[in-house]
Amino acid sequence: MSAIVEPGDFEPAKRLVDELAMALVQARGVSFEQAVAHVRPIVAYLQQQYGGDEMYIPRPGRTYPVADIVAATRRGDGVKRICSQFGISRRTYFWLMAQHR
Repeated sequence: MSAIVEPGDFEPAKRLVDELAMALVQARGVSFEQAVAHVRPIVAYLQQQYGGDEMYIPRPGRTYPVADIVAATRRGDGVKRICSQFGISRRTYFWLMAQHR
């Protein structure tokens, strides 16, 4: 049976603990010490399960002003102009239009 390395014993893990604890402090208003107490077991778990691996962390979901995009389409605005105006790709435009049917 291997020993568990405490997150504070390894510098990159300490930075991760600190960053996650700060996020918890900002999101929930708990003290930094309380946040660290909650975060350490999570980081230890991540180290045991995924230590040394790269993890993909998806971006937060994005919302689109579909009603405005549909209105622009109905006005006859071109796809290129609509995509530029709303900062979306052609692929996203057509996907949104298919979802809107």
